[in-house]
Amino acid sequence: MGLTLTTGIFTGLNTDEIIQKLMEVERQPLQRLQTQKSSYEAKVSSLGSISSSLSSLKSELQSLKDSDLIGMAATVSDENVLEATASTTASEGTYHIVVNHIATSQSIYSTGFSSETDPVADLSVHPTQTLRIEVNGQSYDITVDSTNNTLSGLRDAINNSSAPVRASIVNDGTSYRLVISSEQTGTDGRIVVKVDEDNDGVFEETPDETDIAGLSQLAFNPTYDADGNVTGGIANMSQAQAGRDASLTVDGLPITRPSNTIDDLITGVTITLKDSSAGNTVYLTVSEDKSSLQSKLNSFVSAYNSAMDLMRSLSIPEEGESLPFAGDSTIRTIMQSLREVTTERFGDIYLSRIGLTHDRNGTLSLDTDRLNEILEDAPEVVISALNEMAGQLEDKLDYFINTAIPSR
Repeated sequence: MGLTLTTGIFTGLNTDEIIQKLMEVERQPLQRLQTQKSSYEAKVSSLGSISSSLSSLKSELQSLKDSDLIGMAATVSDENVLEATASTTASEGTYHIVVNHIATSQSIYSTGFSSETDPVADLSVHPTQTLRIEVNGQSYDITVDSTNNTLSGLRDAINNSSAPVRASIVNDGTSYRLVISSEQTGTDGRIVVKVDEDNDGVFEETPDETDIAGLSQLAFNPTYDADGNVTGGIANMSQAQAGRDASLTVDGLPITRPSNTIDDLITGVTITLKDSSAGNTVYLTVSEDKSSLQSKLNSFVSAYNSAMDLMRSLSIPEEGESLPFAGDSTIRTIMQSLREVTTERFGDIYLSRIGLTHDRNGTLSLDTDRLNEILEDAPEVVISALNEMAGQLEDKLDYFINTAIPSR
């Protein structure tokens, strides 16, 4: 006889409800495990966030472990003429600068061609020829043959070489001209173009390799006057812009440099020339930059408060609130260590003396007036205290990040 299941119609019992409740009872251990798993995952995620915030705080401490906390700043009276920056090795002072002219890079151009595909060399006798570009004593040879014997082909060959120049073609409205521009400023960046039409390894053989026919129409090895103007020599190309060194006077002393960026004139100061001062004097002033320390301290305060706010939000509940680290001894220890920053003595002072204090909620703040006041009287005391504090707190953070938190 087969077995027949009923739902209670004959027994008077609600067997469906009973079965459902029994199944719910059976599921409770799994549900508890899932709840515990979610709780553990939330704690792991929160610990990761705490560790990350403490690492950010540690990074800010690095900038306070420096004997050169008070930087140096450079200001100029006319930033259209020059700009300047100062490192901590610079000394206070004011310099009088006249910029006669800035450094320029040389640019030369060829005679006109009717199109970009015009040949630049006569290969009927010597099918392979060589064009040599020299810059600052270095030579770069470019082979000219049937594969690149056009104005555009030579342009590409020059640009594909390692020569520190750029070649382009300009249509001036009546003809196409090859333009070669140096990538280096100053007289060291001047361009020399030599030609070896018979490909015997000897350049500038007269008259064939210096005349204005064939490849030698691009020959350029001139002489110059003091202002960089072409005065003679081989000049089958024309100069569009002279390659000149920067010329300036500093406190009456004449100075020349091949670049407009000058970092070897005044110790710790980098000057960038932008234009001639047209005979006018530009004043460069180097002075202490206390704002750099203030910026570092503000960054420290921000990182400190972020870490403390995060730990408070995870461990100090409101009434009836459940938090993952409520009453957690490790988090409490970390927070206490951070609070002690403003109550411990470092060197000869407490940090409150330099303007670092926290309110009753533990939020740190910086009183810049108090900071500037002590910086005027005893900057070395401030630097010593901050160095000591940063070193001690960094050691504690290392322990929390690498040992205390991972062991939770």
